[in-house]
Amino acid sequence: MNKQSIYERLGIDPDKAVVREIFEKVINNKHPGAFVNIIPDPINSDYSFTHHVDGDGSKFVQCLLYFLVTGKSDIFKSIVDNALSMNTGDVACAGFVGPYTFVDILNVKMDEKLKKILLLSVACRAFELMELYKKNDINLKFLGGETADLPDQVRSGIFDISINAWTRTEDLITGNVKVGDKIYGFASDGKATWEDEINSGIMSNGLTLGRSALMHEFYDIEHPITKREGSFYDGRFYVNDKPEILTGMTVGEALLSPTRQWAIVIKKLLTYLKKMDCLSLVHGISMNTGGGATKIKNVCKGGICYHKKMPKPPAIFQLIQSESKEEWKDMFKGFNCGVGLDIVGSDNPKLHEALKQTARECNISLYELGFCESAESKKKNEIILETLYGEWRF
Repeated sequence: MNKQSIYERLGIDPDKAVVREIFEKVINNKHPGAFVNIIPDPINSDYSFTHHVDGDGSKFVQCLLYFLVTGKSDIFKSIVDNALSMNTGDVACAGFVGPYTFVDILNVKMDEKLKKILLLSVACRAFELMELYKKNDINLKFLGGETADLPDQVRSGIFDISINAWTRTEDLITGNVKVGDKIYGFASDGKATWEDEINSGIMSNGLTLGRSALMHEFYDIEHPITKREGSFYDGRFYVNDKPEILTGMTVGEALLSPTRQWAIVIKKLLTYLKKMDCLSLVHGISMNTGGGATKIKNVCKGGICYHKKMPKPPAIFQLIQSESKEEWKDMFKGFNCGVGLDIVGSDNPKLHEALKQTARECNISLYELGFCESAESKKKNEIILETLYGEWRF
């Protein structure tokens, strides 16, 4: 039996392998190599359709902790950024770059005053994000949702979003990855053109480990609503602490940097490629959430080994690793470690130029990560990660 990572011992399945194994034969999916499940549109035969649901994970409770400590209610806006991008980013990886409709699902256990503060933040940020998407030529509509008080099932709150998306079938990115393809990556950290503050790059995975390893045990007693039963916080930092490695950012801010709106990045890239009449040069895209830097392994039906040379992880990942003592191999499996989006496609100068133009317009660093080669098995994909801390095959 493989040794469990610290993240797994906290009760998390980083790559959701069990979920895929159980449901893969039940789910309707016309394109099994694509990043999300896709079916033909039941009304228009020229289009394809997807429905997707995801949330901000345990970032909700970290937001709650931040609010209880600082009193800054605007932090709740970030849960909308996270949940929305976890949906629009995922479906955009398969070529769905609008139109989108979405609803939210909020399950809570909290007093009416705090719930009102939370709902006002959600409504305000939903409007702001619809405007942001509109400015970037993406049609995004909000159809309301469901708010439920569940005092017997929920300790604090859970925030999810569900979206519907359509695109022309000819514009799908179906995961037809080939041996010889190149792998590129967009950085998860920095400050994108539309972002107001520098992003630590954390996105919305690994927060259970991040919170547990960094937040001071003081919060176990002071704010038990933000954690499970028993001892959870095992760190030495308070929310407003500024360790030198974070270069001016507080620990609370670094853990709560919102997931970048990757659908905007993908929309710009695909628009450039369409103008050059070479959309087919992109064969696969991965948003590196559950599974972290190994997430791309789920793109393509099998037989591909993704060989990636990873850049140095941003400061937040270095801090989590040093404080938690998690093995770096498991850090790269649980976190994006600095690369939020992988793009796989033909080794072609037109694709490279479109990627560079997108990176410049978005003000996001672009990496040439590696290449695709044959896997040992024709039925399964593999990934090799070269890092500053070792090389591993997954």
